[in-house]
Amino acid sequence: MNTIPSVGFIGLGLMGHAMAKQLIKAGYSLCIHSRTASKAEPLIALGATYAQTPVELAKIVKNNIIIVCVTDSTALEDVMLGAQGLLSHIDPGCLVIDMGTSRFDLTQTLAKQAQVQGAHFLDAPVSGGQIGAQQGTLSIMAGGHPAQLERAQPLFNAMAKQTTHVGGNGCGQLAKTANQMIVGATLNIVAEALFLAKKNGADPAKVRAALGGGFADSKILQLHGQRMVDKAFTPGARATTQLKDLQQAADLAQNCALNLPLNQACLSQWQGMVDADLGGLDQAGILAWVALNNEQIIPK
Repeated sequence: MNTIPSVGFIGLGLMGHAMAKQLIKAGYSLCIHSRTASKAEPLIALGATYAQTPVELAKIVKNNIIIVCVTDSTALEDVMLGAQGLLSHIDPGCLVIDMGTSRFDLTQTLAKQAQVQGAHFLDAPVSGGQIGAQQGTLSIMAGGHPAQLERAQPLFNAMAKQTTHVGGNGCGQLAKTANQMIVGATLNIVAEALFLAKKNGADPAKVRAALGGGFADSKILQLHGQRMVDKAFTPGARATTQLKDLQQAADLAQNCALNLPLNQACLSQWQGMVDADLGGLDQAGILAWVALNNEQIIPK
């Protein structure tokens, strides 16, 4: 008989699906929900049960753990506060974990509202992309009470190779904002550097190899740089998501009266990419935007 408590999982996109699969592989009894029900079918085949709404899922999971991994803060608000939202029907003692990338202010609000219901809330966004989710090697940056993090740790161990407790509620999202700012800026400059090298006669693959191990080396150069060389832009993480994350960073900076010009410049680049109908590409597809942008401003 399986004595592992039932776990809820809401959101089965590129990341969520792979993370939920890791939990099933680890032996958890998983109850899942997605706005697009067809996304649940492969996981149901592996033994998961399906709930038609967040409320139905909450009733099944009761006072155990519910993970939410949805597209953006608007989707998170709907899952938590909508007509069929978790917070209206959650059991006391239940732990809700937001593993998406969400607004800092919303995280704090949801944590307070969960507390009013006698429930608990962790923000635990991840880094490592779709490959990390598929391999169970994500990095988790967590915000919330240490006791609730300890409670969640066995699940995190099934999905990630590293969990860091950054601080109280919201601090996980602050760490993820910093992550996305660095990722967005690095992707921009890697694309521009490889494009510049190619336009002047160098092989981008050899330039990338030459930079490996030096001060310019990074996971972005290694992984996304290779995708740029291969022009492999099938999304592991879409450009629209990168844009959303940089916009959240800009909004947070504005709220606390900070001037972050580099983030603003990067935000402009990603906005241009999405406006050019390239938002469905992988983040490495920023190279396609650099090329398109230069075709528009350089005479033939």
